[in-house]
Amino acid sequence: MSDISEKLSIKSHLIVMSQLSQNRIHKFSIKFDNKDMLDCQNLLDLRKISKVTISGEISAEGSQNWLLNAKVGASITQACVVTTDDVNTRIDQDIVRHYFADLETHEENFSGEEDLDADAEHIPDEINLLDITLETITLNINDFPRKDGIVIEPVLSAPEGVKPLTDDAVKPFAGLAGLRDKLKE
Repeated sequence: MSDISEKLSIKSHLIVMSQLSQNRIHKFSIKFDNKDMLDCQNLLDLRKISKVTISGEISAEGSQNWLLNAKVGASITQACVVTTDDVNTRIDQDIVRHYFADLETHEENFSGEEDLDADAEHIPDEINLLDITLETITLNINDFPRKDGIVIEPVLSAPEGVKPLTDDAVKPFAGLAGLRDKLKE
């Protein structure tokens, strides 16, 4: 096993694929500075992001392909969409990436577009661990964070004299369930 964390320039967060040996498992572990995360914090409209890490390994998969297994961690603070109070969340997400020398041949094994391997990519010249970390955080933050116990009540409105339209009213079979219950009596 080889620990490539010591060989990486912490500012670049790059793994150059041509420098990896297919005979070994290459481990990495990076804790990003809060300064590195300021752009991400502003872009994602977060109040705070800290304890951002990625750790894992890259290993050969067959004679030409690579497999990346990693875990991304981050603590984030967002504004509650109802009260604007702080909502703290911890993200700990396992990720897998398959890097194929011949991605087209790999994709031919799938019958339709919906079956494609979402974790499959062509082997890049270099893997940017910061980009993978930010992508994982972005995909796992809560779009509508709420403090515990806060419920968003629906707002109903209609012109005067008209009954407001509710979710139950637009369900075509909701009325049939009531009719069925009346017939059972």
